[in-house]
Amino acid sequence: MTFSTHNPFTDPAPNSVSLVAPPLSGVLVQISFPEILSIADKYYVGEFQDRIRSEYPFNLLNQNVTIKSLNETPSLTQTPNWRFFDESRYWRVSLSTSFLAIETRKYSGRENLIQRVTDLVDALFTTVKPEFLTRLGVRYVDRMHGKPLENIVDYVRPEVLGMISSDLSKHVNQASSEFMAETDYESLIARFGYMPPNQTHNPELMPAIDIPSWYLDTDVFHAFDQPVEFANFNFPTKVLTFASRAYSFFRWVVNDDFLQLYGGEV
Repeated sequence: MTFSTHNPFTDPAPNSVSLVAPPLSGVLVQISFPEILSIADKYYVGEFQDRIRSEYPFNLLNQNVTIKSLNETPSLTQTPNWRFFDESRYWRVSLSTSFLAIETRKYSGRENLIQRVTDLVDALFTTVKPEFLTRLGVRYVDRMHGKPLENIVDYVRPEVLGMISSDLSKHVNQASSEFMAETDYESLIARFGYMPPNQTHNPELMPAIDIPSWYLDTDVFHAFDQPVEFANFNFPTKVLTFASRAYSFFRWVVNDDFLQLYGGEV
């Protein structure tokens, strides 16, 4: 039961190991920019939809509701969130007044993800024309359940198991932890914990299931102190860098037995 000795925050990521049945629940890339109020108008975003419609032909309008207290008087604000889906509904694109996101629960590798992000960025820049970028984030959510969960101490580093790796684990119904770490460029927030049946910490990326589960949510991001020009930002390179950092942390958390459990050859 040997774990990697590499530093997940500074060292290069280990070589990727393909898993036959990866425990990946969801992946998200979000690109934030200064608010563009015109995105609230469906006619304004029509050209963006036309650019991506062949890949994401279905759409839905959601309203994000925010309640703010101004001078002790509650104020309710609704922000439109345009959502576009592929035919299988496994890929979803979200466009709001201050961000573009793509998420999936059927991840097939970094190359495919980066190509989709690149295509969406091109469509956004050509039609909506954001001038600056304020934040970029790449997020991976993994989940263990069923038989592997029963023997989780054999596969996952004890530092991220906490009480569920202790002698008192049978008394624990729910546990969660979070930390934030800094690297030379990006930040990493890791959330992990044990969930009882029919509960989740994020219904979008990890829908609730009817049995207990353990999750690892790795969010790698950079919030820019000064906005950078959208047109000159190298999205493919940075998405790859962030995804690699997330993978580096994942490989630090699990051991080779974990990889073999899910069909990896190591």
